[in-house]
Amino acid sequence: MKKNPNKKTSRTGHTDHQEKAGKESKEGRTTGKDVNKARGTAYDRLNKALAVHERALEKNPEDAAAWAGKAAVFLRHRMHRDSLKAIEKALKIEPENTGYLYEKGFVLLQLNRDEDALKVFDKLLEIKPDSDKAWNLRTSVLCRLNQHEKALEASEKALAGNPKLAGAWHAKGSVLADLGRYEAAIKAYDAALKLNPDFARALEGKAFALYNLNRPVEAMIAYDSALKINPDNAKTWVGKGFVHLKLGKFKRALEACSNAISIKPNFADAWYCKGMALSALDKNEEALGALERALRIKPDYADARRARASVNSKLGIDLDEEEKAEEEKPKVKKSIWTKRKPTSKIMKKYPGQGREKKGERVKKSEWARKEQKTVGTRKNPAKGKEKKK
Repeated sequence: MKKNPNKKTSRTGHTDHQEKAGKESKEGRTTGKDVNKARGTAYDRLNKALAVHERALEKNPEDAAAWAGKAAVFLRHRMHRDSLKAIEKALKIEPENTGYLYEKGFVLLQLNRDEDALKVFDKLLEIKPDSDKAWNLRTSVLCRLNQHEKALEASEKALAGNPKLAGAWHAKGSVLADLGRYEAAIKAYDAALKLNPDFARALEGKAFALYNLNRPVEAMIAYDSALKINPDNAKTWVGKGFVHLKLGKFKRALEACSNAISIKPNFADAWYCKGMALSALDKNEEALGALERALRIKPDYADARRARASVNSKLGIDLDEEEKAEEEKPKVKKSIWTKRKPTSKIMKKYPGQGREKKGERVKKSEWARKEQKTVGTRKNPAKGKEKKK
């Protein structure tokens, strides 16, 4: 996943297509013109797919199947709100159509409207109690709502209806892992993989369970297998990064979580992992920036907050009263990666990395100074640089 050094990228890592618009590339890189053409092609495909259903609705606006067809097209193009509107039109015409209810529940899941999705699946199961796929998605919804015991029951009902449903075995494994029953979770993931050996999410789930059982070498093998199937899964790269941290391979951990960030820039776990790796490598200024980024994305990230406090201590940075009060607030949410043993113990294993000494003057980090300088400059550009206190 090496980046092309010739490509200009913004701070977020995105290629600046506008600067290259209309230019041909001798190396064969995608130009702005090619990007616009691709966008136009995708738009044309969308309109072409919708046209069939639009013609049907012109003849009969009460054609539920045509509305459902439009919903399916929007869903394929990840236009979830439009998909929801279309499937709701279909359900107004046929309110007890289980296929339409299933699709509505699925779309609501994509929109993170978990409670609404649960109501839809409950209604579907009242009509069709033996729907294994509905029970399977109900498992996922309950898991997301932290109702794990109910989720486990739902997964058992899905498997009772269809024991060869690999997705149901995966869902059961996920519930068991959330309950801390990692050995049982691995058995469920293995059952899913027996039915579908290329099930990347099952491999990733199995790796996570192995990590929590302190079996890092086996976890690494599972993560690598998952990445061979799907190399663009940021969560899998982060998992691999945490395994490297546990094994003390900090440079490899940094590479793994950097790959995750290149795929999903606003992934808090990836920035936390990067901060931990940088701190272990005694690059505390950079570590502080990574941990701050994790907290901007996820302000209630308790482990990132504790890690930031540890890095601040290493750098000899004195927190002001407001920051201290924030650090002392009770933390509710905890990273899934530190449920068993806090990864922040890595910092304690390397006490020699701290720079704070008795009698040493308290200092601000380079990262913090840059931030302060930027803010000051924006307030009054005419004043130039702020004087050091």
